[in-house]
Amino acid sequence: MHSRRSVNRLSERAFDRATLLPVDPVRHALQARIEGAKTRIVEDLNRATALVQDAATRAGRGLGRLALLAGLVVAGAILAVARARRRRRIRVVWR
Repeated sequence: MHSRRSVNRLSERAFDRATLLPVDPVRHALQARIEGAKTRIVEDLNRATALVQDAATRAGRGLGRLALLAGLVVAGAILAVARARRRRRIRVVWR
């Protein structure tokens, strides 16, 4: 078995690199504004998604009611035609 030397982990390297960079207040403020804008965009998208889902639910209910009403109208029309055909028949009575 070979013995391995210890290797710096990514978190240690990132920490070392971060401590060496100077803090730029303008860049920090810009990053904070970007993060705030991202948060607002996500909130707006969530609100828009909820509105679309609500509209789809309402439309689905409306279409369901419309289909039910159309079915009742068609059934009524079929019954009316059947009754009209019965009345027009000439009844022949055999004695």
